[in-house]
Amino acid sequence: MMTYKTVRARAYLYDKMEQNSSKSKQISQHHFQKLCYSSVVPQNQLKIKTYLLGLGFQPNLKGYHLLSRLLGLALCGEEILPLKYKGYVTLMKEFDIDAASIEKDIQNAISSAWLRGDVNVLYREFGETLDENKGKPTNKQFVLTALERLIQSAN
Repeated sequence: MMTYKTVRARAYLYDKMEQNSSKSKQISQHHFQKLCYSSVVPQNQLKIKTYLLGLGFQPNLKGYHLLSRLLGLALCGEEILPLKYKGYVTLMKEFDIDAASIEKDIQNAISSAWLRGDVNVLYREFGETLDENKGKPTNKQFVLTALERLIQSAN
């Protein structure tokens, strides 16, 4: 995880590049997104991790970290839907693992939270999005509902 100094240094360098060079207009979209994400990491990641831990997620699971990163990307403004073709592909490139593995790890983290978390909190947050057959939300339902709650808490 980057420190606050690293984030400030990147922002400073980006500002300098923009002031001193006409080539700064040619900064790749990927580089700009990395700058965007790194500048809001301390704020958004703290909110996301606090939210997930409050729901009963276990930080020792890989799916917790993948879900946290996916929510962080979405809050930064990156397009993650449809999950299989955009969100998981982004995580696949970053974490160097298969998209099916990402999907399964996130499902596993959600299942674990549903088994170990506070039932009242989970049903208060996700009561309307539960899959009738499984009793827990799908990955997409969870991500969208969690994003909605995180955005509401920011306002």
